[in-house]
This record gives sequence, C-alpha cells and structure tokens, in this order.
Amino acid sequence: MQNRSFASLLAVTSGFALALLTGCGQVGAPLGVGTALAGNWSFAPATGGVTLNIGVTQGAYETVSAVGRLSGTSCVSAQTNILLTGSVDSNNDLTLVSSPFGGTTLTIKGQLAANGLGMAGANWAFAGGSCAALGTANVTATNYAQIGGTYQGTFLDASGNQLPVSALLQQTSQPDGNGQFSLSGTAEFPSNTCFVQQPSVTSSLVTGSSLSMTYTDPGSAAVLTAVGSFNSTATQLTITHWTIAGGACDGNSGSGSLALQ
Repeated sequence: MQNRSFASLLAVTSGFALALLTGCGQVGAPLGVGTALAGNWSFAPATGGVTLNIGVTQGAYETVSAVGRLSGTSCVSAQTNILLTGSVDSNNDLTLVSSPFGGTTLTIKGQLAANGLGMAGANWAFAGGSCAALGTANVTATNYAQIGGTYQGTFLDASGNQLPVSALLQQTSQPDGNGQFSLSGTAEFPSNTCFVQQPSVTSSLVTGSSLSMTYTDPGSAAVLTAVGSFNSTATQLTITHWTIAGGACDGNSGSGSLALQ
C-alpha cells in the first residue's frame, strides 16, 4: 500500500511540474516570431494616387506599432494620425490593424523579407466609415533607408546659375508621435555670398519618399527652405524647390539635386 501510494504521489507531482513548464508560466517552446520590422515605409496601389506613409517602431517578440498618414484622398485629412498595431509571425507574415479613424478600420498584410527591408504580397483593406470606398487592393510596400552622410550636388537658381552645395545630414532612427522622422545637419555653399556662416538645419520632415528642410544662417538670419524627395536607398536627394528668405540673396529660388558621397 505504501509503495503504491508513493508511486501515485510521484505521478501527480511530475504531471504538475510538466504543466508548469508547458502551461501558463511557460518555460517550454519559445514564441514563434519573425524578422524585426522598423523604419520609414510607404504603401501604394498601382492606380488611384493614394499613398499611406508610416513610421514603424519595433516592439518585443516582433510586435509592431506604427503611425500612418494617408495622402491623395479626401476621405480623411492628410494630418490625421492612423494608429496601427500588429506583429510579424514565425513565417514572416505581417499583420497590422488600425484603431478606427472616421469610422474606418485599416488592415495591412504582407510577407516581410528576411532582411526586414522589403515586403512581398502586400495588401490593404479599408472597412467601414469615411474611407470604406478605398476598399481592398494589392499595394507596393517600399522601405526607405535612413538619410545619413555627406551629400554633394548643385542648386540651380531661376537664372540658371549653379550653386555648389555640400550637406551633412543625419535622419532620426525612430519616428515621432506622428510617425514621421526628422533631420539634423549643416550645409556649405562654397564661394557664395548668400550666407555669412555655415547654415544648419532648424526644422525638417521626412515621411515616405518626401523630405523638407529649413536651414538658418546664424550670421545673417537668412533662411533656406528646400522640399523634395529621395530614392529608397537614400543615396539621391531631389530638391524640387528651394527658396531663400532674408540676407543678400533674399527671394532667390530654384531646384537641385544631391548625391551621397
């Protein structure tokens, strides 16, 4: 009797220990997670002109938080923050679901590349509310590398005069509360009378492929504002428009391009 009771107690104890290892306080198999997702992304269908730019923050166990903004549609303001959460599973399948905005819920799915820099089979689905008409569509997902390093090129003014430019720029690695990124840095304009001292970036915005920068010269208080776009590898900056306010070149404007050195 004593041996049989001891054997029964041992079996119960072993079963309880196994339950602890594989149950609620799991010490057994680790969670199945995929490649980390982070950075500056855009999602756009082949037609329609609508683009969703999002800044992604990677969490623990490949959970994902992101803030996006829609452009190219009147169903929601371009300044409306779209809050998304989700995860990347062990098959690298991404799912992001938004909080309701204007009564609409957005779901994004796709398969993340092993290096975290690309996405295949991406699609979005808008359901309910003001943006329901956007419906479901296959979209191209593009990851934009951080702008960083020395960029050199030329600005052209309205008269065709060439202004050599060298800019040292660094983009933030994490998005702000609006899902957007910013830049810091300085610029040099050799043999140019527009600026007394080396101007530095005083405000900026990077989202998707778009960028804007405002430089201020501390010596003359002249301000140069530049807007444009950049390629996905952040090696080429295209300045579609720049203008100078104040100083010796007040009112000058033009376009330009800069390449990473």
